Amino acid sequence: MRFTLALLASLMTGTALADSIAIPPAQHGIFDGGHLPPSAQGIMTFGTSGGLSMKAVPYSALQLSAPTGTTFFCTDCAGTGQPVFFNGSAWVDASGAGVKHP
Repeated sequence: MRFTLALLASLMTGTALADSIAIPPAQHGIFDGGHLPPSAQGIMTFGTSGGLSMKAVPYSALQLSAPTGTTFFCTDCAGTGQPVFFNGSAWVDASGAGVKHP
């Protein structure tokens, strides 16, 4: 019984210490607050104004396959650019229609 209580106490102490460690915003994945250079940003980032921005790529840079739900802003799709989503088999626009490239 003492062993069980000692083990439980040590686990709780370890959890409390882990929760008290400060993590800088730059290490929070997409929540970088604009602190990282554009070349280091992921698919989506939060800007300093609080807005969300998608990584912009031309149609030629869209991968042939990606995880379902992957999102980019295609700079030359539909002539003026638009958000595109990978539905598991193809890149589509917000209405679900195939991406149109001039």
